[in-house]
Amino acid sequence: MTGDSIDIGLNSGMDLVLTVKGAPVRGVAAIAARPLDLGIVVRPDLPATSAADLKGRRISSNSPTALTAWAIREVSRQQGWGSNGIQIAPLGQMQARLAAMDRGELDGTVQEAANGYELEETGRTRNLLLFGDIAKHFYTHVIFATNDMVDNRTDLVRKFLRGWFRTVRFMKANRDPTIKTAGRTIEVRASVMPKVYDTQIASFSDDGAWDLAALDVIRHSLNELGILNRVPDAKELYTDKFVPVRF
Repeated sequence: MTGDSIDIGLNSGMDLVLTVKGAPVRGVAAIAARPLDLGIVVRPDLPATSAADLKGRRISSNSPTALTAWAIREVSRQQGWGSNGIQIAPLGQMQARLAAMDRGELDGTVQEAANGYELEETGRTRNLLLFGDIAKHFYTHVIFATNDMVDNRTDLVRKFLRGWFRTVRFMKANRDPTIKTAGRTIEVRASVMPKVYDTQIASFSDDGAWDLAALDVIRHSLNELGILNRVPDAKELYTDKFVPVRF
């Protein structure tokens, strides 16, 4: 997008910071208003049944400043332990984290919901919690457009967004065809896809409208994780020029 070879992109809500840092992009619509596809999986033998059992446990994230690390800290804060009540162990790729769990070096890891369900079915891990149940307001995914698209090709942005949110509405109204198609696309086993659909579908926005509470969580998180040395104003992160999407 910076090189002007891509016009529209889908990325993490935390990447709204890129606009503040000078990237020529803006968030134009929200995809979902909570962390719909992340959760904590633990070793099958770990004597833990809820977040309350994680104090002092070693839970892995991708990196110290990743969304996965923020999510672990948020669980700790909500349990009243402060930001560091759960030990965060950044270990990068999923296979490295799983191997460390097999060796007993980790108690758990943050994982995408689909992978978590598959790993549980094979007996490799056990699902403990989903962050959508912990953080009610957040953006895992956002639709971005380049500044040129936002300023000069507004009709094209609106056409893309109308197509996107019509698709979301179709998915919500047609469970079985969506499960069949999505299962082929993300390549998970047939027994897992209904769980993924039922867990995630309600979180998808129908019109892309911004949830100010979710934006408030993100802008404070950017400062808490050390990504910014200040809490940015919400309007620095996005544009509401295109949402809610009109049909």
